[in-house]
Amino acid sequence: ADMDVDFHARYYVRGYFVYVASSGLNTENLSYGVGKMFTFHKGVYVDPKVVYDATTKTTNMMLGVGLKF
Repeated sequence: ADMDVDFHARYYVRGYFVYVASSGLNTENLSYGVGKMFTFHKGVYVDPKVVYDATTKTTNMMLGVGLKF
């Protein structure tokens, strides 16, 4: 069986964050960007971000939705 490990890290400053992700343990497959977290009722959040993918050399707008505990 194959296993992939992805790493995601965020550093928050006043509701904004810097985002870095790696696909596998290879530093050539990095994605990085900036975004802002908006919290709604009872820990539900939305986090729009602009991410540059170094592998495909593309810049993407992304939108995440989640729960904060």
